[in-house]
Amino acid sequence: MTCIALTVLTMGTSACRREVVDTTPPGPPVTPTAPVSAPKLQLETARMAADIATLAADDFNGRYTLSPDLRRAAELLAKRHAELGLVPVGASYMVDFPLRTGARLREPPSVELGAGASAPGGAGGKPKVLAPEEFVVLPQSGSGAVRGELVFVGYAAQADPTKPSDATAATAATGAASGTSEASAPAYDDLAGVDLKGKVALVLLEAPGRPDPMLLFKRLQAEEQRFTDEATPLKTAGDLRRLKKLHAGAQKRLGALLKPFMPRLKVTELWPLPADVASVAFDMQKIAGGLMREAAAMPGPRFAIGEGGLKKKVERLVKAGAVAVVTVRGPLSFLSPEEREADALPKLEGGEGLLGESLPVPVVQVKWKSIDRLLGGRKLSKLQGQIDGDRVPRSGPLAGQELALSVALEPVNVEVPNVLAALPGGDLAQEIVMIGAHYDHIGVAGAGQCGEAKDGDKVDKICNGADDNASGTAMLLELARAWKQSGRTPRRTIVFTHFAGEELGVLGSKALAEAPPFDLKRVVAMVNLDMVGRLGPKGLAVGGLGSSAGWMPLLDEVGAAGLEVLYESSVATRSDHASFYRKDIPVLFFFTGVHSDYHRPGDHSDKINLVGMGAIGEIVAGVLVALGDGYKMPWQPPGPVSLLNQGLPGSDPATVIKRVPATEPATATAPTPTPAPGDAAAH
Repeated sequence: MTCIALTVLTMGTSACRREVVDTTPPGPPVTPTAPVSAPKLQLETARMAADIATLAADDFNGRYTLSPDLRRAAELLAKRHAELGLVPVGASYMVDFPLRTGARLREPPSVELGAGASAPGGAGGKPKVLAPEEFVVLPQSGSGAVRGELVFVGYAAQADPTKPSDATAATAATGAASGTSEASAPAYDDLAGVDLKGKVALVLLEAPGRPDPMLLFKRLQAEEQRFTDEATPLKTAGDLRRLKKLHAGAQKRLGALLKPFMPRLKVTELWPLPADVASVAFDMQKIAGGLMREAAAMPGPRFAIGEGGLKKKVERLVKAGAVAVVTVRGPLSFLSPEEREADALPKLEGGEGLLGESLPVPVVQVKWKSIDRLLGGRKLSKLQGQIDGDRVPRSGPLAGQELALSVALEPVNVEVPNVLAALPGGDLAQEIVMIGAHYDHIGVAGAGQCGEAKDGDKVDKICNGADDNASGTAMLLELARAWKQSGRTPRRTIVFTHFAGEELGVLGSKALAEAPPFDLKRVVAMVNLDMVGRLGPKGLAVGGLGSSAGWMPLLDEVGAAGLEVLYESSVATRSDHASFYRKDIPVLFFFTGVHSDYHRPGDHSDKINLVGMGAIGEIVAGVLVALGDGYKMPWQPPGPVSLLNQGLPGSDPATVIKRVPATEPATATAPTPTPAPGDAAAH
């Protein structure tokens, strides 16, 4: 699943905004057109275990989207479907899509600043030229040679004064019932009244009062790992005194990290020492939840997470008339003095997920000290401090200074495979049921998005992704095998889909939804399996029910297989089903939640809960059989507000339809067979 940093770790008054969720009740019950009493598919957990062990083995190096290991995994999946007798959708099981991973310079770039005709004393003066080490052309940049007046535009951010804070989003959504309301948040727009036509924009990265959420997430992960490494031997020894001291030191570091962005934060309340000192743990989810509440309670304008993104900034600036953009990470946006001093620039040819189409204008990133040198008396730290302090824009021309910029790039692309295999239908073969799971993960330390972890003297540098999402991939393979070997032909065609690029922003499903190998109007429903391997005390979450009035009746008929199940109306945006919901297709999302090994090297196959996977597979198989045999699943328009939700299922009580308590335990972790590296799982 795509990184939770973007949705749970947004600091300051920029509390993570979800798209407002439609809380209108589902439409009238849907009468099924096919029974759900057809023979059940017989899934075997041993096969799923073997597939997870294969895909999550060190040999696949974390299945990073942009690595050769992902194509090896795709070839394995294609081979499995071919052996089952499923057919490709198009010329091949592997349907490639291009990703832009960087760019190459066709000629050296240049940036220089000089006095323009509007400057005091007129044009002229010796230009200030930036040295190559002071700036970098961003890989998303467009090409061109431009000259224009330099205009400071703050963060190029805009707050919506009609949006309530996250802390009261649920209250606002149900205000009619509760009789409560919230005053509008203050307005804020860095571009209001600023003339940018033919100008070069100087813009701060991120949004007022917050750092890069991804960098913050990685720092918190490092703190979690450090605390766990140091606490484990102390717990074993029963050394409560040193555990208290360790906790106090970690609290202090956490405060130093967060207080520059959340001055009122009380770390002792965010992460108190429990009464049972021996149980103390760095619980990322609880800490992140506390940070969200604190951020939502802070006064001032609210900025959606997208306001910090480069693409959003450049789009706004170009629409306002800018001919080029100079970005800079302001000195107050760093997480430590060392990082502020280094001000490391990104790589042009990084290949680390720097993706997307070329931006329409040249875009460079400059070190903040170099900007201070260019601007002379107007220090960037002062401007940024003023904006962050009172949340009032300070945009405007910079004393008639003109900036000349020259960039000539060519893109660097890589072809990445989605894997599709079809089980042809019978009398309703023109109708398609899609069931999917992403098979990519985040790679290894230094070649992907993985960070290393220590276990005593051992260092683990591979994020194996057993739960995320070898679990969903294995369940998909087992569903295909079980149906094919049952000898039954579904009425509808079923397309088993393995998505790539989910971890970099649901890119594979987006590409498939935009350029499908079949008419999307044929798709009656899409079911997504993402992280279904670590069923725990909180049970299973099933999201997306608001996309069709047919989902809840079907799920009630299929049953909960003895599990605790949360049924959620909203559509989480951070996994592949969202790409198809945006195409007016009913979607369903199965998910067992994040855990301490999420996006870390500890996500190993021996931690998979096979008993839980068997129960979840029983539910998914019931849904799939009903859909395949013609169960009616009409699209339900979202109404006046969107069902899309940046949070995970269950994060907003207002969108929970119901919870079903467990009737049978399904939390035991069964042993997982480990095949030799690179071997295909037994099947």
